[in-house]
Amino acid sequence: MKQSGQILLGVSGGIAAYKAAELARLLVKNGWSVIPSMTRTATEFMGTLTLASITEHEVHIDVGDHSPMDHIRTVRSSDLLLVAPATAHTIAKFAHGQADDFLSAAYLAHKGPSLICPSMNTAMWHHPATQRNLSMLRDDGVLICPPDSGELACGEWGDGRLAEAETILEYVAYSLSPKHPTLQGKKVVVSAGPTCEDLDPVRFLSNRSTGLMGFAIARALWCAGAEVVLVSGPTHLRVPAGVQMVKVRSAAEMAEAVHGHRNGAASVIMNAAVADYRPAYHPHKLKKDSFNGVLALNRTEDILATLGKDKNGCLLIGFAAETEDGIVNGRKKLIHKNCDGVVVNRVGIAGQGFESDTNQGTLIWRDGREIPLPMASKQDFANLLVTEIGDFMHDLAGIPNRDMAQ
Repeated sequence: MKQSGQILLGVSGGIAAYKAAELARLLVKNGWSVIPSMTRTATEFMGTLTLASITEHEVHIDVGDHSPMDHIRTVRSSDLLLVAPATAHTIAKFAHGQADDFLSAAYLAHKGPSLICPSMNTAMWHHPATQRNLSMLRDDGVLICPPDSGELACGEWGDGRLAEAETILEYVAYSLSPKHPTLQGKKVVVSAGPTCEDLDPVRFLSNRSTGLMGFAIARALWCAGAEVVLVSGPTHLRVPAGVQMVKVRSAAEMAEAVHGHRNGAASVIMNAAVADYRPAYHPHKLKKDSFNGVLALNRTEDILATLGKDKNGCLLIGFAAETEDGIVNGRKKLIHKNCDGVVVNRVGIAGQGFESDTNQGTLIWRDGREIPLPMASKQDFANLLVTEIGDFMHDLAGIPNRDMAQ
């Protein structure tokens, strides 16, 4: 989703400094004006010309580089202070209020949200002093994008790698997204992707769902402030930042996971394309000369219908992928399965439904309202849907103030 506004990007001196160039490129591509700042040590790993060229802004290093009060003016006009990579040294300076260069002075002068992305050796990351400093920053309201685990520049393996640029972008979205007062802090379970019903050790029955829509919904809910459990069948998608991921394969496994996590949930959103039938499993590969071409199929659990029998105050949202009579069939599904809302979308049409980056549909509420969800990227579609869900929960709760809380 395209953004607008200004981000102050700080780069501190570690081997991962070069990765800031790709991050800056993606931020600019997504519509942000990026003001770069580097520590002097960072300039030894990467020259200033790279960031200046990508962002089309001069790089700030020392206080007063461009004018005596540039650190004040720059941070006051920035929506977010983002530091990637953030070394143990920079984290310590922030935690203890030291301001001996532009970046550390900017941190103290910045009144908006701050996001830091640590990068360092695994021993440094796990050292009590570093963890203590991070705890102090969290207490001060700083959001931490945790590092990845893997091979480090020193040749060791462990935590400490700078998070991938896509993950950092998700944390940027979280930092700047308004939090919905009805969703913030609430647990929401989302199902996504297909299920695979094994026929033998080689073959299985499945469908064309990629999981993209469900993953986008989980991401939008997290950005709105919800605590998200994502139960997904097999996909090749990267796990969204900030969500609890539960991987399953079959309809039976998905049912078990959804039922196991629904306790305490304010809402369950069943977006997954769950198989209606499963074949009898053959422990050995079926051979052509011994198979008559007829599959015996058994009904799987209708998870949505089971949830509808005992909602216990949980808002239940279903999806209806239809090829014809979408609204009529969607209303039938809403009634028969006791849903609070059903999202109807056409499948088999280019640009909608399965195997597409975009979607279009209609949200039908149990009070009879039909909310059109226009053609958009699946992430924008998910953002609109999550706002509608939060507003509906708001109306049910009778909260007097409908304003979005930052």
